[in-house]
Amino acid sequence: MTLILYFTEVRMYKVILLVLALQTVPITRLPLPSKTIRDTTRNVIVIHNDGAGIDARTTHSVLRRRRLAYHYFIDKTGKIYQFVDPKYVAKHAGITWFEGRPSWNNFSIGICLQGRNSTPYTDKQYASLQSLIGMLHQRYPDSRGQRLYTHSEIAFPFGRKKDPGDMFDQTRIRLDSI
Repeated sequence: MTLILYFTEVRMYKVILLVLALQTVPITRLPLPSKTIRDTTRNVIVIHNDGAGIDARTTHSVLRRRRLAYHYFIDKTGKIYQFVDPKYVAKHAGITWFEGRPSWNNFSIGICLQGRNSTPYTDKQYASLQSLIGMLHQRYPDSRGQRLYTHSEIAFPFGRKKDPGDMFDQTRIRLDSI
């Protein structure tokens, strides 16, 4: 009897997790041009900030003029914007080299948080980032085994970039629960 009850509880728990994982994350699309297909055999996530704390539409405009892009942008209210579908390359990281791998734009997914290196990120940004990462793990299952990277870690030469800064608390993102 205990074994059957345990099995039922485990199965119910898995069903609940599956339902939560399949819930869609509300995303507003503000497309930026991208034609190159991203190498999706290595899916890693890189966290940035915009450096100025400006809104999504202004960031979009600046990126368009500079011919740059993030895949996603999360504003202070937690609203998520998609600039480039993650199946395409987004020019979010510039010149990169880390862990023996160059050209991280070609295989990474860039997520930008509205803010500056010295400004705390909001609870809503962390919650949206958690949800977005969960959605990306569903779409690219191999990304589950990867840790989050920061722009400051992968930018070359080392020290060239500082974002998302010391105020970004990676421990608030529970990769094991996604």
